[in-house]
Amino acid sequence: MSTRSGPNLVWLALAFYLPMGAGLFFLKPPGLLRVADWAGFAAGMGVALVAGIAVVGLSRVVARGTAWGSRLQAEFRKILSGMSPREVLVLALLSAFGEEILFRGVIHPRLGLYPTAILFGLFHFPFRRWMIPWSLFALVLGLVLGLLTDQFHSLWPVIFLHFFINYFNLNDLAGDGPEPD
Repeated sequence: MSTRSGPNLVWLALAFYLPMGAGLFFLKPPGLLRVADWAGFAAGMGVALVAGIAVVGLSRVVARGTAWGSRLQAEFRKILSGMSPREVLVLALLSAFGEEILFRGVIHPRLGLYPTAILFGLFHFPFRRWMIPWSLFALVLGLVLGLLTDQFHSLWPVIFLHFFINYFNLNDLAGDGPEPD
């Protein structure tokens, strides 16, 4: 008899990401969650949307077109398959808010772009050596997220970008899509 992992993953995510969200108390003034420039905010969200579409598309190409990506997809599918759309939404929101508040909101202003991107990559360090390209991808994405934070002086575009990537990729992994060959 198999049990669904979704509810357990959501509870685990709550325990993991809520403390990261406590980083709100450590954001440097005036606060990267304020919107001082609505035109800049709109531009940042537009860039985040385009980047999100590109990253999700690249994820699909890698997952379906490379042996490494196919293996990674199969590994994550074992963990995530059967999650409900609501569970995927909650997990994507928790990870986007928690990680971006901690990495881009708290650490980035104190350590700068490169150390924060390296820490972000290490945070996504896998338990298996063959998964190291995933960590390298996270490092590169950490650079992109940091550059967007610096460009738009706001966490909203990077939270949206992180959410977009996680939401669509988690939905793909949780769904009943074709198993990799």
